[in-house]
Amino acid sequence: MVLAKEPSDFYIAQTQQWYRIPTSSRIPAALRQGTVRFLAFYFPQVFKEQRYSVRYYAAITKVEVVTRAELFPEETNSSRSGQTYHKISFGPLRELAQPIVSYRGRRLLFVPTTWAKFSQATEVNDLFHESPLEDVFWQELRRQNLPAERQVLLRTNGKSWVCDFVFYCAKGNVDVECDGDTYHMSPEAVIYDKARNNEIAAAADWDVLRFTTKHIEQEMPWAIGLVKQKIDRLGGLHYAKENVVRYVSNRNNQLDLFGAGS
Repeated sequence: MVLAKEPSDFYIAQTQQWYRIPTSSRIPAALRQGTVRFLAFYFPQVFKEQRYSVRYYAAITKVEVVTRAELFPEETNSSRSGQTYHKISFGPLRELAQPIVSYRGRRLLFVPTTWAKFSQATEVNDLFHESPLEDVFWQELRRQNLPAERQVLLRTNGKSWVCDFVFYCAKGNVDVECDGDTYHMSPEAVIYDKARNNEIAAAADWDVLRFTTKHIEQEMPWAIGLVKQKIDRLGGLHYAKENVVRYVSNRNNQLDLFGAGS
């Protein structure tokens, strides 16, 4: 999935069937290597009624590096004419029967995914393809009606972190991390994770929960219980957009679902 930055860019996709990415940009390796089969377009806020959704996709036919002058031969020569781009050519656009939406209204640049996930997704968080452990946790969150945002970029003190799952609450936010044993149990990873935890937890409105493979595969009810307790302590989930389901617990510790405007 790629960002259709402006309606003019999507018009080119519709009429000329290509999309461009500056070669100076960091892009998924598979896209650069030409092994990606399909390209889908995510519409940001500027698309108004269609904003924050994926509605169209196409089969890729060719990936090549070209200059701006080759992409836009009608433009007057300038210092930009020699800039190079990955030109991704594709077949006719196909419209999804049901849009894939971002309930929170995120600005997303690239989201590599699989055809299986894309063809079954109903929201953009279904698309992320990071690890099997995260997928297991995500499916349980969906089953429990606990809406989270996946792969969220967080900046603290000049540093950038990517959070596996984020819950935005009324009185703060929660970063939930899924620590697979293969990587996160090494001494270097433990040191990094502790430093990361401290950086994020030091932010006034952030808490961190970390779950191991054992927690997720064998102790899922306990892990989900901790997430719910943390959400409760922070006043329940909060979403700015209307008609988005959020979680609030009642006195019997059961799940209640409310529209964000209720």
